[in-house]
Amino acid sequence: MPEIEAVTICSSSKFYDTVQHAEAAFRDLGMTVYTPRYDFNEEHVRVEEPDKIRLTREFLAKIARSDAIFVVANGGYAGVSVCIEVGYAVGQGKVVLFSEQPTEFALRALVDAVIPVKDISAGVRSVTKAEAAGRVQ
Repeated sequence: MPEIEAVTICSSSKFYDTVQHAEAAFRDLGMTVYTPRYDFNEEHVRVEEPDKIRLTREFLAKIARSDAIFVVANGGYAGVSVCIEVGYAVGQGKVVLFSEQPTEFALRALVDAVIPVKDISAGVRSVTKAEAAGRVQ
């Protein structure tokens, strides 16, 4: 199976600083990286329903173009939108990587590997799509 060449980073907007570090690490590996829209940080701007619907659809399209998702889960946190994104990625047969073990037990069943942001360069490509396909029984 091919290596991971494109990744979408999923995260709560409260962790966008960490997302930017992860983005840089993936780009340093020569990977295509899709990120959340930093200009819609819900910590700083109010996102109305029509925008949220549009942003969600745009983001799911990014996941569809990726080989994997990388969830920045500081403290193990993954909000509702991230949980939806993880479920979508699993349904699409994508590799699911987390920066930390998720606190939500149901999410743990969907994680292929936990790779801290500081360790992205060391081993992110070693988790293949074939291994992810083996996750679903």
